[in-house]
Amino acid sequence: SSFPLTSLWQCYDYINTSVPLHAPRDSWSSINMTTTRSVADSGKKKKSERVEMPPPPYAWMSWMVLILYIIVAAEGLVVFYKYPWRDSLSVEHYFAGAETYERVANGQLHLCGIYIIESLLAAGPGWCAMSPGWTRFELFVHHVPYVAAVCLAFWGNHVDRWTAPMTMVLLTPMNEGMFIAQSLGAPEGLAKVRRAFGFCAVVCLWVCETLTLLRNYILHYSIGLDSWPNFLADSVALGGVYYHYMLLGLYIRRWKKTRSL
Repeated sequence: SSFPLTSLWQCYDYINTSVPLHAPRDSWSSINMTTTRSVADSGKKKKSERVEMPPPPYAWMSWMVLILYIIVAAEGLVVFYKYPWRDSLSVEHYFAGAETYERVANGQLHLCGIYIIESLLAAGPGWCAMSPGWTRFELFVHHVPYVAAVCLAFWGNHVDRWTAPMTMVLLTPMNEGMFIAQSLGAPEGLAKVRRAFGFCAVVCLWVCETLTLLRNYILHYSIGLDSWPNFLADSVALGGVYYHYMLLGLYIRRWKKTRSL
């Protein structure tokens, strides 16, 4: 159907009466300012939006992920107890032994397996057993780089220098497990236990990985240019050091704000 001529004239009259062709400069500046503010406000709204993933629709799926975390946490306690911590920062005797290496490797394989399962659930249907509290981006930032770093360590034969932090990481599944337990209806007091344990675990992990990285840098310096590839590989851990540093800052800021666990 053709556009009515009367409607066309109405639009013309509206334009002429609303914004004159020779409007003062102040009028146009006010219009531009209004438009700029509206765009800025919409940008702030988009940035402030934080969409947390829902839990799986079937409770048994969350229970399965929880059981897997509990198994890996128990395995991590055994590895932690049997680890030779006395020589963990030694420059000359940093290799923890074949048995310890195998225990750490198995634990890391199991933990990365859980991280891959959770990443697939987040990427596909958009579910997270640790719900509420995690967005898809936050879970990817936590899980995917870690799995990639562990793969690099094993495929590049760098694990010998990183068994101590890898052992410390195997304690953190307790934190994830308590997170899932809360979503399944655990008592509210468990949240305080989880935050206290999480803070202590991250502090210990951050200290361990930072000192291990410094030890490795000293080792590479003593070897010389031949150790340059290993130096670059170990520098990947700087991302983990920074991430855990930022995480500790979040814990501290929360406690300063709420004055409670």
